[in-house]
Amino acid sequence: MNYFDSFLTKGGVNPLKGFIIKEAHLDNVMVTWVEMQPGSVLPEHSHDHEQISLVVDGALELTVGGETKLMKKGDVAVVPSNVLHGGRVLDEFTVAIDAWNPVREDYLYKK
Repeated sequence: MNYFDSFLTKGGVNPLKGFIIKEAHLDNVMVTWVEMQPGSVLPEHSHDHEQISLVVDGALELTVGGETKLMKKGDVAVVPSNVLHGGRVLDEFTVAIDAWNPVREDYLYKK
Protein backbone atom coordinates (compact mmCIF):
# COMPACT_ATOMS: atom_id res chain seq x y z
CA MET A 1 0.00 0.00 0.00
CA ASN A 2 1.20 3.50 -0.86
CA TYR A 3 0.53 5.73 2.17
CA PHE A 4 1.46 9.03 0.50
CA ASP A 5 0.68 10.74 -2.81
CA SER A 6 0.15 14.21 -4.33
CA PHE A 7 -2.92 15.50 -6.12
CA LEU A 8 -0.65 17.96 -7.93
CA THR A 9 1.22 15.21 -9.80
CA LYS A 10 -1.14 12.23 -10.04
CA GLY A 11 -3.44 11.35 -12.91
CA GLY A 12 -7.19 11.69 -12.87
CA VAL A 13 -10.42 11.02 -14.71
CA ASN A 14 -12.34 13.44 -16.92
CA PRO A 15 -16.04 12.62 -16.43
CA LEU A 16 -17.31 15.92 -17.88
CA LYS A 17 -15.87 18.59 -20.15
CA GLY A 18 -13.85 21.02 -18.02
CA PHE A 19 -13.51 18.72 -14.98
CA ILE A 20 -10.56 16.59 -13.88
CA ILE A 21 -11.02 14.47 -10.77
CA LYS A 22 -8.10 12.96 -8.84
CA GLU A 23 -8.78 10.55 -6.01
CA ALA A 24 -7.43 8.95 -2.85
CA HIS A 25 -9.47 6.24 -1.17
CA LEU A 26 -9.70 3.46 1.35
CA ASP A 27 -12.35 0.75 1.48
CA ASN A 28 -15.17 3.00 2.77
CA VAL A 29 -14.18 6.62 2.18
CA MET A 30 -12.87 8.67 -0.73
CA VAL A 31 -11.46 12.17 -1.14
CA THR A 32 -11.29 13.80 -4.56
CA TRP A 33 -9.38 16.84 -5.81
CA VAL A 34 -11.57 18.43 -8.49
CA GLU A 35 -10.02 20.82 -11.02
CA MET A 36 -12.62 22.89 -12.90
CA GLN A 37 -12.08 25.11 -15.92
CA PRO A 38 -13.79 28.54 -16.10
CA GLY A 39 -17.35 28.35 -17.44
CA SER A 40 -17.69 24.58 -16.94
CA VAL A 41 -21.16 23.30 -16.09
CA LEU A 42 -22.09 20.51 -13.70
CA PRO A 43 -25.55 19.38 -14.82
CA GLU A 44 -28.14 18.81 -12.11
CA HIS A 45 -27.96 15.22 -10.87
CA SER A 46 -28.17 13.03 -7.78
CA HIS A 47 -26.42 9.89 -6.53
CA ASP A 48 -26.53 7.44 -3.65
CA HIS A 49 -23.23 8.76 -2.28
CA GLU A 50 -23.01 11.29 0.55
CA GLN A 51 -20.78 14.21 -0.46
CA ILE A 52 -19.08 17.10 1.31
CA SER A 53 -17.48 19.75 -0.96
CA LEU A 54 -14.89 22.32 0.11
CA VAL A 55 -13.76 25.07 -2.28
CA VAL A 56 -9.97 25.41 -2.13
CA ASP A 57 -9.51 28.07 -4.81
CA GLY A 58 -11.68 29.99 -7.28
CA ALA A 59 -15.47 30.20 -7.21
CA LEU A 60 -18.55 28.37 -8.42
CA GLU A 61 -22.28 28.74 -8.17
CA LEU A 62 -23.71 25.58 -6.60
CA THR A 63 -27.33 24.54 -6.20
CA VAL A 64 -28.21 21.84 -3.67
CA GLY A 65 -31.80 20.81 -3.01
CA GLY A 66 -33.10 23.92 -4.80
CA GLU A 67 -30.94 26.34 -2.77
CA THR A 68 -28.20 28.24 -4.67
CA LYS A 69 -25.03 29.75 -3.20
CA LEU A 70 -21.94 31.42 -4.60
CA MET A 71 -19.16 29.21 -3.21
CA LYS A 72 -15.72 30.75 -2.70
CA LYS A 73 -12.46 29.68 -1.06
CA GLY A 74 -13.20 28.13 2.34
CA ASP A 75 -16.91 27.54 1.70
CA VAL A 76 -18.30 24.05 2.25
CA ALA A 77 -21.50 22.36 1.11
CA VAL A 78 -23.04 19.09 2.24
CA VAL A 79 -24.97 16.96 -0.25
CA PRO A 80 -27.00 14.14 1.30
CA SER A 81 -27.67 10.95 -0.60
CA ASN A 82 -30.10 11.33 -3.55
CA VAL A 83 -30.47 15.15 -3.28
CA LEU A 84 -30.47 17.00 -6.63
CA HIS A 85 -27.48 19.30 -7.12
CA GLY A 86 -25.54 21.01 -9.91
CA GLY A 87 -23.65 24.17 -10.67
CA ARG A 88 -21.40 26.22 -12.85
CA VAL A 89 -17.84 27.44 -12.50
CA LEU A 90 -17.42 31.19 -12.73
CA ASP A 91 -14.67 32.99 -14.65
CA GLU A 92 -11.61 31.52 -12.93
CA PHE A 93 -9.93 28.13 -12.55
CA THR A 94 -11.47 26.48 -9.49
CA VAL A 95 -10.40 23.65 -7.23
CA ALA A 96 -12.57 21.79 -4.72
CA ILE A 97 -11.99 18.85 -2.42
CA ASP A 98 -14.89 16.41 -2.13
CA ALA A 99 -15.31 13.73 0.53
CA TRP A 100 -17.41 10.68 -0.41
CA ASN A 101 -19.08 7.75 1.23
CA PRO A 102 -19.19 5.15 -0.12
CA VAL A 103 -16.29 5.18 -2.60
CA ARG A 104 -17.24 6.31 -6.12
CA GLU A 105 -16.04 3.51 -8.35
CA ASP A 106 -16.50 5.72 -11.44
CA TYR A 107 -13.86 8.16 -10.14
CA LEU A 108 -11.12 5.57 -9.60
CA TYR A 109 -8.09 6.32 -11.77
CA LYS A 110 -6.87 3.37 -13.78
CA LYS A 111 -3.31 3.81 -15.04
